[in-house]
Amino acid sequence: MAMVYADGVLRVERVGPPSVVRLAGEVDADNCVHVRSALDAQRTGYAGDVCVDAAFLEFIDVAGVRTLVETAGRMPSGLSVVVRSASVELCDLVSLAGWDGAPGLVLEKAVQR
Repeated sequence: MAMVYADGVLRVERVGPPSVVRLAGEVDADNCVHVRSALDAQRTGYAGDVCVDAAFLEFIDVAGVRTLVETAGRMPSGLSVVVRSASVELCDLVSLAGWDGAPGLVLEKAVQR
């Protein structure tokens, strides 16, 4: 596990193998630049889908979702940004923003217990 960014609100880690970007805490307009940086490093440094572990994500705003969508849009043909353990709230926000059909963005819903 490699810490990419951490403050009192958000932790961004690279875990693996296979390499995954884990988001823990809250992603908002103030810190989404750090998420973008980690996703771009993953996108350019790994020849596969960019996987995001959202299991520990407590909150994400529209700026954070836009970061995921924009990264997905820059993926090479046939590759995706795959968000694992996406909460119902995250899936709803993506849908409400009209990004549920965004090319290259795949949301794998969290298992409800």
